[in-house]
Amino acid sequence: MIHYKITSALIVLASLFTFRQAQAYPDFIGYAYSSCITCHYNGLGGGALNDYGRALYATEITARDIYPKNVDEEEIAAQSGFLGKKSLPWWVRPGIKYRGLWLKMDPGSQATSERFINMQNDVNLTFFFDKKQKYTLVTTPSYTGIEPYYGKTNTWFMKEYYLRYKQSNNLWWYVGQMDKAFGLRNVDHTAVNRRVITLGQFDQSQGVIAHFTYPDWDIAANAFFGNGAQEEPEKQKGYSVTGEYQVFEKFKIGGSFLSSESEQSKWNLLAFTTRMGLSKGSAIMAEAGFKERTNKLSGADAMLGTYALVETLVNVRRGYNILSVVEHSKEDIKKSSPEVMKWSLGALMFPLPRLELRAMATNAKVYADQTGSQDAWALQGQVHVSY
Repeated sequence: MIHYKITSALIVLASLFTFRQAQAYPDFIGYAYSSCITCHYNGLGGGALNDYGRALYATEITARDIYPKNVDEEEIAAQSGFLGKKSLPWWVRPGIKYRGLWLKMDPGSQATSERFINMQNDVNLTFFFDKKQKYTLVTTPSYTGIEPYYGKTNTWFMKEYYLRYKQSNNLWWYVGQMDKAFGLRNVDHTAVNRRVITLGQFDQSQGVIAHFTYPDWDIAANAFFGNGAQEEPEKQKGYSVTGEYQVFEKFKIGGSFLSSESEQSKWNLLAFTTRMGLSKGSAIMAEAGFKERTNKLSGADAMLGTYALVETLVNVRRGYNILSVVEHSKEDIKKSSPEVMKWSLGALMFPLPRLELRAMATNAKVYADQTGSQDAWALQGQVHVSY
């Protein structure tokens, strides 16, 4: 029994160090931008930036060290388009996103290893059917590399594709394949509130979302039917509801619920979230919840687990930040099961337009009944080019 627990603990621990990323920065509430629809075509966050989001990224998030003092912010914003200052036709907005990771496991030990992973290779193509952008088609062709996408490697595939319809300033509809509506769409898709609960980088699902947005609150309801690349027995079909309320400026609280089922497994998720801006560019956000998973193939009882994430972003100066992430996960609170603690600390930097760099150190530990694992350390460096 002890051997089984240690083996399970090591599997959980290893999964924490497989990093994949996407684009979403809910902790930018520190800049007083608390609604994702301000900067993204997807009002719940993630994916391609709109024109305003590109300009904001260039003039508030990115350092301006390369620009002479006589260059004003309007000039910098004007250079943030896909072709710089050159205007594009009103009906199309392209984009390119690349993210690579250098990962060193167990630094300083005889078992140390390192590798470089091409994590994200996306092309964003957004099309408008009218100048007021009432009808919009958002697509993201992507390349897998050696990391598999439902069994596919080294090939192009359609990661997301959906129609966005603006019924009014307060109601938006999304129909197609996209991320499920749930919780905080933070950047790390291997975090405890992402991949391990079916919300990872490649867990987009076909479906429909109704998004109600007002100055003080947002609510989204999502019915989904599984990813188009999955085999039918794997497809999770169900619904979710998520919402946030702004208690006061730069402070929001929220909650999410998701229920889904395939021929192989069933999931019920419940989460509570909060985001708070501390000062310009600095913020703290948290998500804590329950995760219930039923393995329908084995016939075993449902496993009710818990998870929690607290992320703090401290702005040192424009373009340079200290990032800290604390995570906790327990697979089954009804029985004895391993508990995982993980702490990541490092720097999040935007030194040049269209460029993001990360340098992080991570410590993780698994606690099991009457035993525990040695601390596991990892170093990582990331480069993200967004064009």
